[in-house]
Amino acid sequence: MSDVYFASARVKKLERNASLPAKFLRLLSLLELGKKVNGKNVCIKMHVGGGYGFTTIHPLFVRLLVDFIKSNGGRPFITDVVVPDPSRGYSEQTIGCRFVQATGIKDTNYFTVKVPSHYGIKELQIAGVLKDADFLINFSHSKGHGNCAYGGAIKNLGMGFVTTKTRIDLHSTVDAKPYWDRKKCKYCMICVKNCRASAMKFDENKKLIIDFHACVFCMRCVALCPQKALRLDSSNYEIFQRALALAAKKVLDQLDGNYCHINAIMNVTPFCDCLGISSPPIIPDAGIAGSYDIVSLEKATLDLIDKEKYIDGTLPGHLRLEKQKGHLFERIWGKDPYIQVFEAAKLKMGDLTYKIVEIK
Repeated sequence: MSDVYFASARVKKLERNASLPAKFLRLLSLLELGKKVNGKNVCIKMHVGGGYGFTTIHPLFVRLLVDFIKSNGGRPFITDVVVPDPSRGYSEQTIGCRFVQATGIKDTNYFTVKVPSHYGIKELQIAGVLKDADFLINFSHSKGHGNCAYGGAIKNLGMGFVTTKTRIDLHSTVDAKPYWDRKKCKYCMICVKNCRASAMKFDENKKLIIDFHACVFCMRCVALCPQKALRLDSSNYEIFQRALALAAKKVLDQLDGNYCHINAIMNVTPFCDCLGISSPPIIPDAGIAGSYDIVSLEKATLDLIDKEKYIDGTLPGHLRLEKQKGHLFERIWGKDPYIQVFEAAKLKMGDLTYKIVEIK
């Protein structure tokens, strides 16, 4: 059983020391992170988002982490696959350290790792910046995601430490299992017309394409197809989550145990930060959690999110709570968010059982 340190966003006293930033610093100390980073090049992996998105990790918490590393003799730098927009707060002046693009300006700084074919991909092009890191802090924003229902620490590594080609390959795994029978289809368009997510279309070659990032797995298309030309089940999206966990493992394999994971469970929206826009948070802020065990941290994070009360009226566009049971993200996206966590446990990346150590 692994320890998951948790700093609650709840403020019991109107005092500086009782606020979340103060608790965050105590969390870093209880993790004994200072000993780990001393004398090392410390890579802070974030998803910096873009566009009109404003629900990524607040620069204040990034600066607190950077200053903590410096005060303990570490040499921090921040990385992501995209360059942060300084107007959104992630400038060197604000966060206190430089930014290094994970795969380089031309997306050519990478090394290749072969993977088993049953994951739907043949290889991973992993960011070369890892070669410059002595220690990794996986600093993730926990939120929803169309393809896998949830994106946190596993996704921050598996999707955020690879080249554009590999990200496309990973996303393409959702098409690995056929879901449409051309021979049976009569092109009546009933499925397209009745898809409330507008996730279905026929391309120029009259092939049916489903955008699984928008699909909420309501299965209405399957039920309404008069020709029974559609066959969808959970395996159509589960393979993406499994491939994501494998990619995260291959990233961590390069670091020989020199890493720590921190999840900011705040401004939890249904979408990934790469969308470039933000919608209202769907739950009250929970806080910040940290652990050296990525499986325990992700399991605890999902459990903490599900314990919070959904804020009525915050789901944008076509999204709604379709189901009465299941995790909040599964009720929204129709996809089980725990699959990636179970796969990570299967890959021996950590322990599904955990103990919450709350920061006072």
